[in-house]
Amino acid sequence: MAIELACGQQGQVHIVALGGRLDADGAVDLELGLQELEAQGARHFVVDAAGLTYASSSGLKSLAAFATRIARAKGSVRLGGVPPALQAVFKDGLPQQVPTYVSRAAALAAHPAIGVDAGLLQAVTRLVGADAIVPSGGEATELGEAAARLLDAKAPPGQPEVPRQPRAPTPLPPSREAERDAEPDPGSEEGLGSKLRRLLGPK
Repeated sequence: MAIELACGQQGQVHIVALGGRLDADGAVDLELGLQELEAQGARHFVVDAAGLTYASSSGLKSLAAFATRIARAKGSVRLGGVPPALQAVFKDGLPQQVPTYVSRAAALAAHPAIGVDAGLLQAVTRLVGADAIVPSGGEATELGEAAARLLDAKAPPGQPEVPRQPRAPTPLPPSREAERDAEPDPGSEEGLGSKLRRLLGPK
């Protein structure tokens, strides 16, 4: 099974999800895909290795060379979701300078290039009367959740959705409340026929 690549983006972070075999042939395909993203100006990456079934030393050398190249360009590479069976291979084959996380979500959490502006978010929460959503000095993960609540947005793929409280029904004015609660009295003279006669007038 050849290597499979799927790319996405969150803020300025480019997510590269890997699947299949990262062998010598897969390393060539991976390098070509990464070079294409670099040519488009990408500088921050999260490599999601959760779908890998095999990784060779040549494949990891290619990934290590990419991480070194990005670091020189003032960018960042994070690795997430390495399967338990491959963790020892990755530990030996990648430099310690590449931060490793248990999952893609963990690698994205608190990433400085996600692009959530804490000051702006605080101002928005005050405007909509939701000061309690973001505590002062909140972490980036809290800010992301707060932004999702305020924008009523869906969580990005691979991330848990932010729970939202059900909205209370809008109260009616007292005059309309009486209208809504009143039930017609079948024996009343002001039934449907009386109302029609009153509206249409005498024949």
